[in-house]
Amino acid sequence: MGLAGLARLHGLFAAYKPPGLKWKHLRDTVELQLLKGLNAGKRPASEHRVRFLLGPVEGSEEKELTLTATSVPSLIDHPLVRGPAFTSLKIGMGHRLDAQASGVLVLGVGRGRRLLTDMYNAHLTKDYTVHGLLGKATDDFCEDGRLVEKTTYDHVTREKLERILALIQGSHQKALVMYSNVDLQTQEAYEMAVSGEIRPMNKSPMLITGIRCLQFAPPEFLLVTAFLCLL
Repeated sequence: MGLAGLARLHGLFAAYKPPGLKWKHLRDTVELQLLKGLNAGKRPASEHRVRFLLGPVEGSEEKELTLTATSVPSLIDHPLVRGPAFTSLKIGMGHRLDAQASGVLVLGVGRGRRLLTDMYNAHLTKDYTVHGLLGKATDDFCEDGRLVEKTTYDHVTREKLERILALIQGSHQKALVMYSNVDLQTQEAYEMAVSGEIRPMNKSPMLITGIRCLQFAPPEFLLVTAFLCLL
């Protein structure tokens, strides 16, 4: 790719992060692969310099030496002397995921990093699929965390779970209106609420905009949730 490739390396792209991998490791891996491509490009031809080399005089039977002007390549830009031409690349992250979470990360390179700010200001929602297990609790809420509590779950039904989810969503909807600084008495606010366009205008905690149960097979259950968070 070389310099010509670097000039074209602008934009946003998505990368999948598997569970168990930290987001920074993914970012560093992407940077390493892009740098390999940039450094694999053909470098400009080496410049030549005139050097005076000591050598025998042509046609002389005696061992006389003389200086002869000779054009030799300059090694100052040789890869073994200077090293790789590109050693770092600025890559921005649109958001982050926990180490145990899996999903799509949006990365920006070059002028594409400016678009990450526009994406943040658009207040887009994030959708998560959550796998849960009834009857157990760990210290970090992850399946591989230290078990701190164990209890029965026979009394938990899908109807009861969905009632709890509705209460959670309702309380977060009220908080969303509060953080949006929108006057609900206006027609514009009503139309925004109906179309789901109400967004927090300033920094806010995590606000759930939608949550529902996709699967309920005790002790396992599956939730899908969408939320907003402006930090």
